[in-house]
Amino acid sequence: MSQILIIGYGNVLRADDAVGFCAAEQLQQHYHDDPDVEVIASHQLTPEMALDISRCEFVVFLDASSAEEPGKISQTRILAETAHVGFTHQLTPATLLSLAEQLYGHAPEAVGITLAGWSFKLRNKLSRRAGILLPVLVAQARDVVESHRRPVSPEQFRVCCDR
Repeated sequence: MSQILIIGYGNVLRADDAVGFCAAEQLQQHYHDDPDVEVIASHQLTPEMALDISRCEFVVFLDASSAEEPGKISQTRILAETAHVGFTHQLTPATLLSLAEQLYGHAPEAVGITLAGWSFKLRNKLSRRAGILLPVLVAQARDVVESHRRPVSPEQFRVCCDR
């Protein structure tokens, strides 16, 4: 069982929508020999991922966004959220966390990192600008993983926050 799970997803036939998938492929190479980190590159979120999610203590979801200014990288905490969508293409990280809790009794802490893309047209490669920012997305995911591995101790928290 891996302590940390990274799930990068997106449609590789829709240009920048593939950025999460591409980031996961790079992270698979980086964490190849790390027994504490498992990386999944997928075209979409699937109900079967709930089992993997329930077995870890921390999940990082990587995806593209079309709702923000192109080029913006956003990071948000994800909480389990019950949705009544059934098993369709409408699964979100929040509903997968909820599914993990409902079926297996555990929903881990989770973070989502998105890169807002420029193009979502039929094309089997990232736009030039998304390709340039892909290493930034990968680095941010690595930073989140490393931050989770080295949590702030109570002493560090007091020093940091009691000033």
